[in-house]
Amino acid sequence: MSNERRFPSRARGLSVEIPSGETLESFDSYPPAQEMIHTLIAHGVKAGALSIVGSDVTVVEKVQGKVGYGRAALSAGMSGSWLGLLAGLVFVVVSPTDFVTPVVGGLLIGAGVGMVVGIVLFSSSRSRQRRYRSSQQIIAASYRVVIDAGESASARTALKEHAEHGGD
Repeated sequence: MSNERRFPSRARGLSVEIPSGETLESFDSYPPAQEMIHTLIAHGVKAGALSIVGSDVTVVEKVQGKVGYGRAALSAGMSGSWLGLLAGLVFVVVSPTDFVTPVVGGLLIGAGVGMVVGIVLFSSSRSRQRRYRSSQQIIAASYRVVIDAGESASARTALKEHAEHGGD
């Protein structure tokens, strides 16, 4: 096996290091750091010189609800209806004499088959599966706006101009 990258042009210029440079300001939440980045870019600071660095990163998983047979059937039914709709449209292309019957029939049959398959799969994997829906988010305790050392003077000037114009 070679160590060659498959898409070398995509990896150019990207680094996995924590950016070094001057910290312009620290924030307790992410949106103010984003606003500062937008302000600096709008005032002509090079975007590639800016970074937002989060510290004390935590993963938060928010539970949204439980998953049961109803949720499994609904979710699989929706997926099945899309496949049925696609099959119905293929029938319309092959035999364009009737439009409504193949599309509606494909939708209903796809939804029904999807629901049955979803319930069967949910029942068969019941012991190995999570019983809840959730979303994960990465949150940091603080966010620093960091700029490369060579661009810090232009960033300070841009922030000063922004403050003089009342935040416009």
